Amino acid sequence: MSRPSFAEYRAIMEAHGFRPSRRFGQNFLLDPSLHRAIADAAELERSDLVLEVGAGLGFLTRELVTRAGRVVAVEIDDRLLAILRDDVVRWEDAQRVEFVHADALEGDGLSGELVAAVTAAAVDLGPIKLVANLPYAVSGRFLAAALASTELTLRLAVIVVQRELADRLAAAPGSRDYGGLSVLSQACGPVELVRPIGREVFRPRPNVDSALVRIDVRRPLPSGFAEFVRAMFASRRKTLRHAFGRSGVRLPAAVAEEFGRRRAEQCTAEEFLDLFALASQHGENPG
Repeated sequence: MSRPSFAEYRAIMEAHGFRPSRRFGQNFLLDPSLHRAIADAAELERSDLVLEVGAGLGFLTRELVTRAGRVVAVEIDDRLLAILRDDVVRWEDAQRVEFVHADALEGDGLSGELVAAVTAAAVDLGPIKLVANLPYAVSGRFLAAALASTELTLRLAVIVVQRELADRLAAAPGSRDYGGLSVLSQACGPVELVRPIGREVFRPRPNVDSALVRIDVRRPLPSGFAEFVRAMFASRRKTLRHAFGRSGVRLPAAVAEEFGRRRAEQCTAEEFLDLFALASQHGENPG
């Protein structure tokens, strides 16, 4: 089903007194072919539950509901939510979407409203797939929280993020872009930069380009791993020996000696998982 033009949506937004918020990172992805490409990358089936964060004007949401079993679409802006709820009555498969008015984050973790909505929808569906054009303002923080969450278990993340963040997610150890978020994402499974996306397909047009990224979540992160990684990267210019001492991490002497000479950005995600497992065996609270 074709959707109204962006000019029509602009008139609707003006009628609701809505202007895109830079604080919320509101940049709407207009190209329908990209909405299809995002859904294609997620390989959606009717058994899937999709979490979309930053529903915006529902352009991507429309595509997702035609493929998934259910979509939980989270939107923080009540003005956008009003537009969405007026518009959804014209959608095919509208019964497959639930709009949730909530902030996706609560401190460093996922918000209770988001977790409750997804948990309720997951009773009859699974796996949970994160498919979203993430708001720039929270994209890195939200992704870290989603991957580290012990309340929701993602099986896949297909996300549009700013190109700089995409490069960080896929970065190789030892490179300039490699950091804590690289480790968290790569510890879950393979990270693929699917395709670049130019700024010209967004309205308002952002000052940066974007990219579509796919993360296959083949294993959940162990509880406490995110905090451990954050502690290891707290002083990037110093060796891990300094990080071990500052955070109270206890390791077998030979392991502490081997890795103590290296810096955090020189270690792979697999090595961090091994270090965390050893630290968990030798101390109560690594990180």
